[in-house]
Amino acid sequence: MDLLKTYTDSRGCLTIAEVGREVPFEVQRIYWIYQVPEDKSRGMHANKISYQYLIAVHGTVEICLENAQERKHYLLDSPDKGLLVPPLTWNELLKFSDDAVLLVMASHPYEPETYINSYEVFQKIVHPVAE
Repeated sequence: MDLLKTYTDSRGCLTIAEVGREVPFEVQRIYWIYQVPEDKSRGMHANKISYQYLIAVHGTVEICLENAQERKHYLLDSPDKGLLVPPLTWNELLKFSDDAVLLVMASHPYEPETYINSYEVFQKIVHPVAE
């Protein structure tokens, strides 16, 4: 998780995430997720080619990421924290606070065929069985 550069003075805070620095890819798509009901989760997929960079610009969101090496939980609880999600990383967006707004910057436009929506298929891709 990155701590983003933030400037604070009597007028408030300004936080920066620059392409080529904190966001290590050219952004092709930006979207935000909000008003997620308390008992609901988002994500539950991986992408074959796209990078994503997540920022909770308001509220809190728990994120669980899993790749071929590890499964790790993160708490995005401040607009000055960013989280990079590389390709072939299973992501679960969990426990949104009532006021959460999750900003997502992606390296590719939405292409349904690049998504892995089955955890079992994801596991077979990242942990192939030798025949």
